[in-house]
Amino acid sequence: MTPARRAAAQRTPAPTLGWLSAEGLFRLLAPVADRVWLIERPHPDAADRERVTEMTAFAHPHGRAFAVQQSEPLTYYRYRVQQHDATFDIADPRSVAVARQFAPGHPTWSVARDTAFAWQGDLRPAIAVHEAIILEVHVRDFTVHASSGVRHPGTYLGLADAKPGAQGGLNALRDLGVDCVELLPVTAFPLLEPPPEGEGYVNPTGRNHWGYMPSFFLAPSERYSLRGSQPQPGVWVGVDEDGTFHDPGDELREMIRVLHREGIAVVLDLVLNHVSMHDDNPLLKLDPGSWFARENGQLRSHSGCGNDVDTREPAMASLVVDAAVHWMRAYHVDGLRLDLAAILDDATLQALRDATRAEYERAILISEPWSMAGYRPADLARMGHTVWNDRFRNGIKGQNPQSNRGFIFGEGGGGANRHDVGTLLAGWPRSLGGLFDDASLTLNYLESHDDLTLGDFVRLGLGEVHDGDRVRRDAVSIVQGRALRVHKLAATALLMSRGAVMLAQGQEWARAKVQHHRGQPGVLDGNSYNRDDATNHLDWHERQANADLVAHYRRLIALRKSWLIPALLAGQPMRLLWGTAPWSAGYQINTPRGAMAVLLNGMATENSWFDVPSGPWWLLVGADDGHIVPTKTGVVVEVKPTSAVVLYATGG
Repeated sequence: MTPARRAAAQRTPAPTLGWLSAEGLFRLLAPVADRVWLIERPHPDAADRERVTEMTAFAHPHGRAFAVQQSEPLTYYRYRVQQHDATFDIADPRSVAVARQFAPGHPTWSVARDTAFAWQGDLRPAIAVHEAIILEVHVRDFTVHASSGVRHPGTYLGLADAKPGAQGGLNALRDLGVDCVELLPVTAFPLLEPPPEGEGYVNPTGRNHWGYMPSFFLAPSERYSLRGSQPQPGVWVGVDEDGTFHDPGDELREMIRVLHREGIAVVLDLVLNHVSMHDDNPLLKLDPGSWFARENGQLRSHSGCGNDVDTREPAMASLVVDAAVHWMRAYHVDGLRLDLAAILDDATLQALRDATRAEYERAILISEPWSMAGYRPADLARMGHTVWNDRFRNGIKGQNPQSNRGFIFGEGGGGANRHDVGTLLAGWPRSLGGLFDDASLTLNYLESHDDLTLGDFVRLGLGEVHDGDRVRRDAVSIVQGRALRVHKLAATALLMSRGAVMLAQGQEWARAKVQHHRGQPGVLDGNSYNRDDATNHLDWHERQANADLVAHYRRLIALRKSWLIPALLAGQPMRLLWGTAPWSAGYQINTPRGAMAVLLNGMATENSWFDVPSGPWWLLVGADDGHIVPTKTGVVVEVKPTSAVVLYATGG
């Protein structure tokens, strides 16, 4: 599409595409198709009762499109497209629900079914992103292990289950005290991804486990539904013999409704920058050479997946924005996390921001600021997106456990110095050395689904395990000694920092990811995206075994909510404090409950002394790690090596 035509298309209101139940319309954008037919069935296998209706071409602002009116549609539909010299069947790219089988490349049927979900007065929690304590969760991994104790392990309903005595599910969220969950992708994705021939693609499990290979941007995954949690070959997931469809979206909605009732917000990790190469993907088949980005005539791979979308094209921009709004509207989600947001163009990112906040004014919008083509945190922040702050991660934890360790090891990870550590804690603006002008635009974290867990980073960083060692998970899962001190220091730095904060599931007990080999020893796994096995499944027994560290996280979360957040919302500044040891830093802040001081010492063997004005002071956290000595102007506080203390003074 030429720049002039693209600009004209962006100015012209476009008719809605997909299945429009209120109007009884089916519309498909197919810019280079010659003819299109609507194929309908009462059951995906009911070829003998198939209804075929040719669609009428019309001029859509985004290109040639086809439409047909069907006031009483059959439940399952596909499109038959005649394009150039080929004829092929595809599902609707804008499917809001799909039916599939558990088989590589199996055909997908779109579902024309209205959901009348009973939201029962659902209200979104009034949580702003900079107040949020976010837990990154994978729906299946969080509860599928028997130790979770929930009634429906590995499902949407399992995540929201509060069965008495269950360690996982809603009980775990309540116990830890988080007020927001960020779900790894729940849009429909192929469950199997066989190795493509000739691409050197390696996926030893053959699974697309985390959902980062999306197929349909608007449809929920059946993988986490009751009927999809254990799919069987040859069986249509969620489809009864009489054709009745059980919408996995209803179970997702029920999960969200329950979490909202508990005051827990829900953010979806939404992958809108590429699609799956490993299924019957309609966008790839329809692509006229415009809405997927290309370089040198080949599909571009800034996502690492070989088919980046091109949101400069109005058709793709419209799909991306409509998908974002759909999840806000149809599922009452509180926000979105955009995977590899740097791939999307600025106009689309701004349109997505405006559209989602028009739908819900408090919408949380979080973005991952990098791709294989670049790094754009400042651009995303300028557009009002809260951005994953890898500078915080690298400065506090480090980039590599062998060669680039951070503050919690008493070193300068990511090239950070002690002053940088202070600015990371205080969320200072760029003019004072920070990353963003507004602390609400930073999301501080130390662990996510990608790379090593924080627990494994520390195991390697302290030499408890060496790279490539084969270990048993139960042999490394208990954290003690210096490792426990490092973890408590890391937790304090994160949860006492200014900005939104995110934990990864299992971070509070220093979870290990050991490649599962039928119970045999394996290596620590820093890239476990495809493993639907004990590598990723949370073992809640390990949480019990690390009760001291879990209690530390729980205490800090409560302290953040009751002391720090009210102070930050009131605009109170943080006064940085420096200890006598090289890698020690902290701050003092006035809160509605009194003054608070947070002091961190990353040194492995050296105590650090901090001069803390005013007082008198008492220890809130780290009573065994701090020693208070009164002075004429306040106190000096001795902080032991690899320790953190939090103090308070009533009356400010």
